[in-house]
Parts: sequence; C-alpha cells; structure tokens
Amino acid sequence: MEEFRTLVLYRSRHGSTKKYAQWIGDALNADVMEAGKKDFSNWSYLMTRYDMVIFGGNINERGINGIKEYKAALIKNPIENYAFFCVGSYPASQETVNEHLTGNFNESERENTKLFYFRGRLDYIGLGFIEKRMMGGLMKAIEKKYPEDRTEAESEILEAYYDDVDWSDKDTIEPLVNYVKSFMTKEQLEALEPVAAAKIAERNRIEAEEEAAWEAEMKRREALYYENEAKKEEEKLKMMSKKQRDYYLARKKAEQAAAEEEEDRAVLSGEEGPADDYSEHND
Repeated sequence: MEEFRTLVLYRSRHGSTKKYAQWIGDALNADVMEAGKKDFSNWSYLMTRYDMVIFGGNINERGINGIKEYKAALIKNPIENYAFFCVGSYPASQETVNEHLTGNFNESERENTKLFYFRGRLDYIGLGFIEKRMMGGLMKAIEKKYPEDRTEAESEILEAYYDDVDWSDKDTIEPLVNYVKSFMTKEQLEALEPVAAAKIAERNRIEAEEEAAWEAEMKRREALYYENEAKKEEEKLKMMSKKQRDYYLARKKAEQAAAEEEEDRAVLSGEEGPADDYSEHND
C-alpha cells in the first residue's frame, strides 16, 4: 500500500495560523512547512511530490497572507488536489468563508477552490501599524452603534479589543481533515489512524506543559510585581513624617473600605461593576 502524502504550507503573522497548521499536520500525519517568500522555488517544487497540499494564511489588510505566492506556485507547478484555510478574529460562519473566498479568488479560481476558515487570536498590542489603524477604524464604527444594535461578533471583538484573546479551537479543523481523508483509500485511513493518534497525544502533552509553564511564569511575575510595590510603599513611608504617615495610612484604609463597600453593593444588586467606556480609548 502506498502512503497518502500531505503537505501543509502556512504563512503566519502572530502564531495562530502556525498552531492550526501543526494541528492539521498531526491529524493527517502531514509534513508542515512555512511558506516563506525567499523559499518560494523550494516549497513550490516540493509540493508536486504530495498527494494533497493545504495552503494556510492569516487574514491581513491585503487578504490571506501568502495568497499571491500560493497562486503563483499553483500556476508554476500545477497539482490536482489542494485546499486553503485562513485564520481571522471574526467568528466562523459560511458568510465569513464566502467573504474571504470572494475577496481572495476570482470567479474562475473559486470554481476549483476549497476554503476553510478558523478563528484565531486577537492581540491588539501585537498588531502592526497598518493593522492597528484598520482595527481602530473598525472599533470606532462599532462603538458608534447602540449596544443593542451590535451583532454578537461585534460585541465580542469590541470586548477583546483591549485584551489578548485567543479563540483558537483544534476541534474546528475536523471539516478540513475529513475533506482530505475523503481522498484516501480505506487502507490508507487505517494506516493513518494510530500514527495520527500518537502525534495528537504528543502535541497535547507539549501544549499542556507549555500552558503550565506560562501560568507559573505569570504567577512569578505577579508575585514579583507586588513585592516591588511593597518595597516602594515601604520606602515611601520612610520618607514621611509621623503625621504625614498617619494621615496617608488612614486615607488608604478609608479608600479600601469604600472600595469593598462598593463591591459588596454591586454583588448584592447583581451588577458586575462599572462598564468600560471604550469611547475614551485611543487607537
């Protein structure tokens, strides 16, 4: 039995597309390769050695990252079986798929293009200048709407705008994985199953270790922050006279009591506290 060979080529800006490429690679026992511009001749030639090629890229201001090179590769080295996936911050839906299909492929290309969409991460701080400008304009347009007029997606994006939110979900790759599997024979599928299961288990182990290490690092940073703040407070008190110190400590105690009282009132009334006024935030 001849092995069904799959190649996953990806172009990633903030890491979400790379993560999806790795998940897809594990599920299909595929080779995964970053499709760099400088390596165009290399990967565009190598892809002809595979039974299926999957092209992936994040959504940016120009469309799907890498789409120009992917199309050029298919013209230079035509292959029979291929599919695309893209990663963005909006919720996955057929409407979203159609939007990116129309925006990145002309009418004749769409006839032979299978596109999948996955939701990734929104990290405003990590965006480039142009991306921040575009995202800022979108946020202002959403903010101008009354809350009841915003779509669920717009509300989620607005909430995540000032935070680092990751919606990546490995379960969402199943339609793409099943699409590729539809090209395999029964024997190839049977051979794939144990290998893919082992790779997925190893990936889960690595991700769990990375998550635990990240949480430990965040706790370490938090503890260090409070330790430094305590030292600053101690030095500040040393510089005060007894009268100033007594006044300062009494004021802090009163402020803390007022804050706790307000928090108790909010809990009793069923409120979650004052809502953020996003209109005061700049791009």
